Amino acid sequence: MKAQAYEFALMVDLQIEALSDNDYHRKVGRSKVLQEELYPLSRLGLHFKQPGIEVEVEGFENSGLADGQIVVTGFRERTFEVQLTYAGYSRDEALRAELLVSQGFAPGAGPIRKDRRNSPIVATMQAVDLGEHIDRIASAVMERFRNKANKCYALGTVLLIAFDDVKLCGRWNWEQLLLTLEGEITTSGTPFAEIYLFNGESNELRRVA
Repeated sequence: MKAQAYEFALMVDLQIEALSDNDYHRKVGRSKVLQEELYPLSRLGLHFKQPGIEVEVEGFENSGLADGQIVVTGFRERTFEVQLTYAGYSRDEALRAELLVSQGFAPGAGPIRKDRRNSPIVATMQAVDLGEHIDRIASAVMERFRNKANKCYALGTVLLIAFDDVKLCGRWNWEQLLLTLEGEITTSGTPFAEIYLFNGESNELRRVA
């Protein structure tokens, strides 16, 4: 998929809006690509758009080394590949999504299990510390960064690490996350020119390196 930044973002939004509740929450089929790759890529494209600058965004949607490309033209020009990676969606998160679809409610934290394919999901609510989500997200982000840092991407590639967390919203939360990641996420010794984080739940993008 390829289009100017605003058009690209609109096409992605319309495709996400057209998903069924089941496909959206459980990330079935194309829903996974839309939410974990094309949606973050579209917001990165909008980040570079401003008056006097045109931004063309392309999502490759294949198994190549790059996941997308952004071409910036106008009084500032650059072309770069984008490498996208998703931090999260563990087995527990997948079960919470399945429970949410089937029952309309799922605990945000606590033990959750499904013993067999057709057995019911058993979940128990559990209290967590105020900053629990900061450490959890930071750990997932660092894991994805380390996985990507030593691979042979084109020099100047932009790395975009996406995640979804409804609790990470606003200035204080982002400051705490960036403090936790300080010194851990760097472009030094990597093929990356810039590194961004994107929270799909709050539609917030932050550059971290």
